[in-house]
Amino acid sequence: MKALLSGDPMIPSNLFEKAYEKHLKSFFPEMKSGDWETDWTQLQDRRLKVEQQGPEIEVVPEVVLKEGKDAELLAGLFVPVSSKLMDAMPNLKIVGLARAGKENINLAEATKRGILAFNVMGRNAEAVSDFAVGLMLAESRNIARAHLSMRQGGWQKEFSNVDFVPQLKGKKIGIAGFGYIGRLVAQKLSGWDLEILVYEEFAPKEQIEALGYKKVDKETLFRECDFITIHLRMLEATKGWASREYLSMMKPTSYIINTGRSGLIDMDALADLLGQKKIAGAGLDVFDEEPIALDSIWRKLDNVTTTTHIAGTTTEVLTGSPYLLFEDIERLLKGQEPRFIMNKEVLDQPEFKAWLKGVQK
Repeated sequence: MKALLSGDPMIPSNLFEKAYEKHLKSFFPEMKSGDWETDWTQLQDRRLKVEQQGPEIEVVPEVVLKEGKDAELLAGLFVPVSSKLMDAMPNLKIVGLARAGKENINLAEATKRGILAFNVMGRNAEAVSDFAVGLMLAESRNIARAHLSMRQGGWQKEFSNVDFVPQLKGKKIGIAGFGYIGRLVAQKLSGWDLEILVYEEFAPKEQIEALGYKKVDKETLFRECDFITIHLRMLEATKGWASREYLSMMKPTSYIINTGRSGLIDMDALADLLGQKKIAGAGLDVFDEEPIALDSIWRKLDNVTTTTHIAGTTTEVLTGSPYLLFEDIERLLKGQEPRFIMNKEVLDQPEFKAWLKGVQK
C-alpha cells in the first residue's frame, strides 16, 4: 500500500517522513512526498482563504496529481482536501491532518466516499493557551507599546489606559469555549487569585463548577468580565459570535483577546468601539485578511496589541504534530482505539470495514 505525504513551510514533508518511518511504514511500505506550497507568504494567504471559504476553492496539488492515483493514505497540515482531490485519489481510504481545525477538508464528501478522516485535537492547546494569557498581560500592561517606545528612542510611561491599568488579581476573566484550550487557560490563570467565568453551551454546569469556575450565559460574560478570551470553534453558528450588540455590553475598562478565528468577532464593530475607547483594549492574533493592509485600522489604534497569527506556532507543536497524527492512525491499524477520528460513521461502512480488516495487524 502507498502513503502520500504533503508538506508546507510550516511542517515540511521531511518531518512527516520521519513520523511515517516510525509509525506507518510497516502498513504503507511505499511512500511518496512533496510540499504542496513552498512559499511562507503564499501559504498564509492560501490557508486563510481556505479557512474562510473551504477547500473547494483550491486546485488539486501537483504532488497529488503526480503520485496520488494509487495512494490509500494522504497526510498533511494545510493541504486542501477537496472533492477534486478525492477524484484524483480514487483509492484513498484515510486522510490525516496534523492540526485541530477541520476547515481544509470537505468532511461531508469524505464521509460520503468512505474516507476516514483524522485530525489532532489539542495539538497546539498548550501553545495557544500560553499565548492567550500572554496577550492579556501584553495588552493591559502595555508591554509591547513600552518596548516599541524604547526602540524608537522614547521612554513612554502613560498609555491609553493610564487611569485604569489593571492587575489580574481580583478580576473576572471570561473564557468563551471550554474545550482543550479554554480549560488550559483556566488552569493557567487559576493561581492568580481571580474569578473565572465560563461560557460553554455543551459542558454541564456541575462539571464546570466542580473545577472551581462559574458557568454563565453570554450576556453575563460580556457585561461582567474584565477580560474575555475567545476559544470557540469557528462554525456557521459562531460566525460573528462577538457581535456589536454584545461588544457594546463590555465595560470601558475591559479587554477582549482572540487567538482563535477572526470570524468569531465582528471586527468592524470592535474597531469602532476601541476607537471610541468604549472598550479598554484588545489582543488579536487573527484577522479577516492576513497579512493586514498597510493602511489597516489595526495598525493605527493605540489600544490593541496585534500579532501575526503565531499563537499556535511553537517548536513542539510543529515537530510533534505528525507523530501524534500517525501514532493515532497506527492505533486504528493495530486494532486499538484511536482518539482523533472526525467522521466515525465511516468505520461502519461495509467497504471500509472490509479494507480495514485486510490491513489491521
